[in-house]
Amino acid sequence: MGLRMIPPRWRPSGRGVPRRGWRQPCVIGPSRGPGPAPGLVRNGSGPPPHGAPRAKGDTVGPVKSRRVAPFVLALALGLGACSSDEPSTPTATSPDAPVLQPGTPGEPNTSLSGTSAVATPSTSHNDADVTFLQDMIVHHSQAVVMGDLVKGRLTDRKVRGIASRIRDEQKPEMKGMATTLKSWGEKVPVEATNPTLGSRTGHAHHSMPGMATKEQLDELATAKGADVDRLYLDLMIAHHEGALKMCRTLGEKGSDERTGELGDDIHVTQTKQISQMKDMRRRL
Repeated sequence: MGLRMIPPRWRPSGRGVPRRGWRQPCVIGPSRGPGPAPGLVRNGSGPPPHGAPRAKGDTVGPVKSRRVAPFVLALALGLGACSSDEPSTPTATSPDAPVLQPGTPGEPNTSLSGTSAVATPSTSHNDADVTFLQDMIVHHSQAVVMGDLVKGRLTDRKVRGIASRIRDEQKPEMKGMATTLKSWGEKVPVEATNPTLGSRTGHAHHSMPGMATKEQLDELATAKGADVDRLYLDLMIAHHEGALKMCRTLGEKGSDERTGELGDDIHVTQTKQISQMKDMRRRL
């Protein structure tokens, strides 16, 4: 049996000739009865060899392209005309237009002028902001020390996880608070760079809520087995609850916006952690 050469699907001969294997999209038109519609290339077939007669109704891509081009051009022009009616730039809102500010729960909404609504909030700080940052650095430093004391000694997987998380979260917060105090020209506690100086002895800032005493820290350092987990949770729950009180005091007396946001973040995070630690403590 002899071999028959199969011609290529397309033979590029210049610009506008479809690439090999390319298919024209289907064009919906009037029904022409059974059989392939003009202008469509049957799947798996290409143009006949050079000089061979075409079947009636068969056409190739370039013929159909001439039929579709006027319609596509008209459609593009129509869409362009529609889009030109729309404004090219958004309309600016007048700064004098009133703005409705939602009130807090139980309070009515407030109507503000445009100028008041876009005014930059004050970021001035007061003594309450300074005290909060200084005390919270010391408070955080004791949490870091407690995490160091129990590292590698906790028996419960979940307790190990939350102890590590608390330690890793509070270290960068201490650095951020120290940076803010420096920018204000205020004193930065030594615990910001060396947490063990005051926090380990238990003598520093006894008036701060939730701080563990020296005796409690010594007991944590010498505990064995599951007692380490239980004592750590007891001390850290009380420690977190003390931090919440400090955050509430800041909310009542502080004036610096960024410090207030930090206090809110600490309050949300530690409230959740208190709930988690209480669940662990009940299980142990």
